[in-house]
Amino acid sequence: MNTESQELWKRVCEEDDLNAFETLHSMYYARLANFVFLYLKDKESCEEVVSDVFVALWQKRKGLTSIRNIQSYLYTCSKNLSIDLIRKNAIRIQPDTNCYEIDIPDVEDSILSPLEMKEFRTNMQKAVDLLPPQCQIIFKMLLNDQLSYKEIAEILNLSRKTVEAQVAIAYKKITVLLKKIYLISLLAIFICFH
Repeated sequence: MNTESQELWKRVCEEDDLNAFETLHSMYYARLANFVFLYLKDKESCEEVVSDVFVALWQKRKGLTSIRNIQSYLYTCSKNLSIDLIRKNAIRIQPDTNCYEIDIPDVEDSILSPLEMKEFRTNMQKAVDLLPPQCQIIFKMLLNDQLSYKEIAEILNLSRKTVEAQVAIAYKKITVLLKKIYLISLLAIFICFH
C-alpha cells in the first residue's frame, strides 16, 4: 500500500483538498490508462474511463472515507468500468497503434549502450505482447505499476497463488523468447565474421 497516496486521499476526504486530489490524479492517471488499455485496446476509451473514475471519486469523496487502499480502489474501479463498457458494447474495440508499452528502467551505461538498451526494450515489449492476456495484465501491473502480488490479486479478484503462477509463467516465457532472439542475433554476428 502506498502511504503517500493514503495521506493524499485522507486530505481529499477530510479537507476537500483539491491540490491533494490533483496530485493523486497525476500519480495514477497514466498508470491507470496503461492498465485499462489491456482491456479496451483503445487509447481514447482508456482515457475516458480513467477520467470517469476520477470524476466519480471526487464527486463521491465524502462517502468513500473508509477506503483503506486508494491505489487498489482506483485499479478496481478502472477494471470494473472497463468490463462494464465491454459488456454493454458501448464501444467497438479497435486495436490502437499507439499502445501502451511496458516500463523498463534504464541500466547503467557501462552495461548497455543507448542503442542496445533501445533494442532490448523493443525485444522485451515483443515478448510481453506475446503473453496470454491475463498473464500480460498481471505482469504489467507488477512491472509498470509496482503493485504487490496481494494487491494484484485483490484488484483482479484472483488468489495470490494464481498471481504468483502467472508471474512465473510470464518470466519463463519472456526468458525463453529473449534467449531465442539474442541467440539468433549472436549466430548472425558469428556467421558474418566467419
